[in-house]
Amino acid sequence: MREPFKDFVEREIVDDAVLIACGLPATNKTETTEVIARIKGYAILRTDLIRRDVLKGQDIFDEKVASDMNKRNLVYEKMFSLADELASQGRGVILDATFIKQSLRKRAAAAAARNKRTFIIQQTSAPEAYSLNKISKRTKENYESNALTPEAYFNNKEKFEPVDLDEIKRLYPDLSIVHLVVDTASDNEDGWYVISRETR
Repeated sequence: MREPFKDFVEREIVDDAVLIACGLPATNKTETTEVIARIKGYAILRTDLIRRDVLKGQDIFDEKVASDMNKRNLVYEKMFSLADELASQGRGVILDATFIKQSLRKRAAAAAARNKRTFIIQQTSAPEAYSLNKISKRTKENYESNALTPEAYFNNKEKFEPVDLDEIKRLYPDLSIVHLVVDTASDNEDGWYVISRETR
């Protein structure tokens, strides 16, 4: 399968799902979610923005802070609470984060199940060299992400757990689940392609 991303979004993404962006830093997670929001009118909850609020007063660019799973979980807690609220109103909602842990994906699935929404895991994939080059151009001043170093990329890569759809389906048998993999090795949205789609 290799379908232009925008065509797929227009045709296949429902209007009111709970969608999570999943993938390593600098694989165009945020950029792909912005396309979905533009086409489908979804609200976006972005950990990079929630983090500034939840971890106020802490150096979010410090590697120890950035890789601390307890601190990351605080940020996710806030995001899940907001997601529940939006999904309960019938809004399509995007949770823009790395979602490197299966436990966090299950928490997002719970929000979708509670509100009887389709759960979409959109995983972005780009070559390591592409992502590291993108990270090298980031600055604290032009805040896009706290992943500003190769170490941040490799920390996430080391902790990344495979997506397990069957485990989620066992927990929520009535939940409709879609897992997309999008090739995002381009700085232009016209160069992104859906290369895999699985459903449960």
